[in-house]
Formats: sequence, C-alpha cells, structure tokens
Amino acid sequence: MCMRIDRNLALVASLQFGLGSAWDCHVYAVRGSQGVVLVDSGAGVDPAGLVLEIERHWPGVPVRALLLTHAHADHSCGAEKLRRLTGCQVLAPDVSVAAIRSGDETAIGLAGAGYPASVRLLPCPDALEYHDGVTLEVAGLRFRPIHVRGHSADSHCLLLEQDGRRSLFSGDALFYGGVLGVINQPDSGMDGYRLDLAKLEGLEVDALFPGHGLFTLRGGQRHIDLALEQSKQGFLPRQIGQWDLVF
Repeated sequence: MCMRIDRNLALVASLQFGLGSAWDCHVYAVRGSQGVVLVDSGAGVDPAGLVLEIERHWPGVPVRALLLTHAHADHSCGAEKLRRLTGCQVLAPDVSVAAIRSGDETAIGLAGAGYPASVRLLPCPDALEYHDGVTLEVAGLRFRPIHVRGHSADSHCLLLEQDGRRSLFSGDALFYGGVLGVINQPDSGMDGYRLDLAKLEGLEVDALFPGHGLFTLRGGQRHIDLALEQSKQGFLPRQIGQWDLVF
C-alpha cells in the first residue's frame, strides 16, 4: 500500500501513516521523465515490499536514484538493500557518505537507539556524495541540497521544482508547524540551526514534505517562516518530541 500525493509523487513508506514498517521514516517516490527518485530509504525492514509498491503505482518505471537527507537509521538503513533490488544510484551527504559506504552503525547512531535486530546498515560502497548547494540532476529532475545542521551534523533539505510547484523535502531538519528536529544526540542542537536555518528563508516553498508527521501541498514557506521568526525574536522554536509533538 502507498499513498498517492499527486500524479508524480507518492509516499511509499511511513511509520506515522502505517505504510511500510514501524521503523520507517517517510519515504517519498518522485517520478521524473527518466524514472523514479526516492527521498530516503526507510529502515530497510521490507525493501522488497517498498519496491513492489512503486511498481504497482508506476508499472515499468525504473527507480533511478535514492537521495538520503541524512544518515540516521530510519532514513538510511534500506539504502544498500534498495540499490541491490533496483540498481539505483545512492547519493548521500558528503558529511556522512563515508559511514554509508562502510556500513558504520556507530557513526549513524544505530547502536543503543532501540531498533530491532532487523535494522542494520549494510555497507553501500558505491554510494556517491552530494554537496550543499550543488544541484543534483537525476531521472530528469533537479534537486538542490541545502545543508541545515541542527537535527544532525549531516542533515540536508532537498529543494525540487516540478509541475509548477516548489517542494522542499526537509528530512528531519524542519517539520510541519515550524517544528525543529533537535534530539538528545551529541551532534544535535540549536547551534547548527543558528548557523543554517536562515538558508531556508525566501525560498517561496509551496509544498513541505518532512521526514515524519504531516506534510502540506500549499503554504509550505509559512511553516519555515514561523521557525525563522521565533529564532529572530530570541525564542526557541518548538522542538520535536515536546508536548503532543510525536517523532
């Protein structure tokens, strides 16, 4: 089962929406003129099921690339498994690509994170790196990576213009409602957001597609601006995990 968002976009895994496994982030499938691009891989518990859902949704359309927003287990542990199943190109942030290539579970914070034994980071030696601000051209689509530290040292958002809409796949950097992704990890905190959050100002984002929770097809920049405004006023924007905000 997958959730069709529009003719060229589907949600094929998500713990919040009951798609895929209970350990998956939102895994988005974007169809371009030359195939499908996945944004994040999920935890890799059922990669064959994920591929089957893509095939059911767009029969005969190949998966050309997988873009990882960052290397946390729920976003990256399916990478090598999906590459083997589809032959897709895997692209990861330059900050963490070495961990993806070597299968370094310590580097991605998998150890002690409460995942089941089925969640493992297989080495993906052929993974390529991408860089902040350098456009990625894959499957007829153009994504611009934006490095936004704060959730993790390697967190990136991916900006896409397609079908007259500007979409931001924000990973765990920023969520619906202007919520930031600070968690109790050594490389997570407001220091990163102070340095990088302003990169999201003035993007005129229509659709906001975060790695968890609600997404929106309209007024996406509003959610970004809320976090920016609170930060500029000297306040801490809301953080994931607070009150009713469930990660």
